[in-house]
Amino acid sequence: YELRFETDGESGLKAALNWQADIILLDIFLPGRLNGLDVLQAIRKENKLVKVPIFVVTNLPDAIDKVMHLGATKCSMKTDVDLNSVAEDIEELLAKAS
Repeated sequence: YELRFETDGESGLKAALNWQADIILLDIFLPGRLNGLDVLQAIRKENKLVKVPIFVVTNLPDAIDKVMHLGATKCSMKTDVDLNSVAEDIEELLAKAS
């Protein structure tokens, strides 16, 4: 896989719009003007990105329903994920998307 890592909402959204991602891993808490919810909403408004799976991680249990309503494919609590589980979830989401 080729990985792109962005450190704030603005650069993350720009990368999503300009790079052909197979999947997007997104945190709710991002520095800058746009948070993860803003980025998620903007991505889902783009026709070319509508089918790209978006896996969101958060520390806020109350955010899960909102994130899913906004169009995330999967949302997990950061406390419930580790590197192996994230890798497995990504493989599963990519398999479903193809």
